[in-house]
Amino acid sequence: MPDKYARLLERVPDLWWGSASPFAGLHQLNVARVAYFRSVFGGFQGKRVLDVGSGGGILAESLAAEGADVTGIDPSEKSLAVAREHAAQSGLTIDYRLASAESLASSTFAGHFDLVFATGVLQQVADLDSAIAGISRVLAPGGGLGFVTHNRTIAAFLRLIWEEEYVHQTLPQGFHEFARFVTPEELAERLARNDLVVQEMKGFPQLTDDLSVSYIGWSLRTR
Repeated sequence: MPDKYARLLERVPDLWWGSASPFAGLHQLNVARVAYFRSVFGGFQGKRVLDVGSGGGILAESLAAEGADVTGIDPSEKSLAVAREHAAQSGLTIDYRLASAESLASSTFAGHFDLVFATGVLQQVADLDSAIAGISRVLAPGGGLGFVTHNRTIAAFLRLIWEEEYVHQTLPQGFHEFARFVTPEELAERLARNDLVVQEMKGFPQLTDDLSVSYIGWSLRTR
């Protein structure tokens, strides 16, 4: 995964924050996901928050601007460099670290965070079980996980891979790996195995009951 983003950054230096970059649409989606998470978690002020797969810092900066104490981890050093520079320009203090979701299982953050966010990352990790186990480990009891990911359906394949990579070519071919897309049932079962009980899932970004392409949701760590 880090190589994928490094190659994109070489081709599009303003990948994360440029108005004409392939990721420009992320900023609109970010407004929608932040609004949803603000509602279900009762805001972010004063909460210890981890952004898993923080990339260039789009979500992390929104959370920090609303008063959260934010740590961001990402396996791409080039993306982290962009995130650190942009946070400094924005006057925000965010602790960015080179790490993967899977590495949380052996991190020093056990039980540290009130909230963890994994948005657009669960369908990219090399080992989903290890990633979820790590996320559960760093959440304090009663803490919340907010997630956004893609369903493994024909509808998702057509919308996210065929249209984006082949028709419109907004992303390079092979950027998405369909086999790693996660059905809501699979995700709920894997979360439950790690004491994370799903509270809600909604189609994203429209917040409907149609989960066939992308979906957003949240779970609580029960113990």
